[in-house]
Amino acid sequence: MTRICTKENIYKQATKLFVKRGFSAPVNEVVKKAGVAKGTFYHYFKSKDELIVELYKVLMFEIENNCVTEYRGESAREYSFNVFGAIVKWFITHPHKFNYIVIFETSPYIKEVVGTVDETLKGPLANTMKKVDMGMLKAYPPEMITFFDFSFTRAAANYFLSFTNPKQCFEERFRMVFDMYWDGVSQD
Repeated sequence: MTRICTKENIYKQATKLFVKRGFSAPVNEVVKKAGVAKGTFYHYFKSKDELIVELYKVLMFEIENNCVTEYRGESAREYSFNVFGAIVKWFITHPHKFNYIVIFETSPYIKEVVGTVDETLKGPLANTMKKVDMGMLKAYPPEMITFFDFSFTRAAANYFLSFTNPKQCFEERFRMVFDMYWDGVSQD
């Protein structure tokens, strides 16, 4: 059985490998797991470091595309509840991807992305600014709120993943978990 040689397959296999072995896993192991030639890997990526950073961006855009909706006039609380609920649910539904994001965000690689790759924070910052400008959130620096939001979604996902049935726990307790977050950032 021959595997289809695609960039997406490299992403998928690299995600699993880096979660299991860390970023020190060699390119040879990535290409072996993905079932591609080393030349194919270097056709898509200049280096393993480029793959590591690009994979993070791909996952962040996947979350934004699947979880972040346009604000349609609902209360800021309900909008944030729905978006953050979708993000946390995505994390607990895709634990390998979630673990990759957490590993990346606690590694030195994050410094290569934050502040230098505008598109990774453009959506979240614009969303935060809109809510601050409308008086829905406390007027803290938007990047501070955005990082707090990121931390909240990751902490909530870790909390739910600590249970035997994370999805059931999410359904039963997300509103309570969200209330803890909302009390800290809202103007209410």
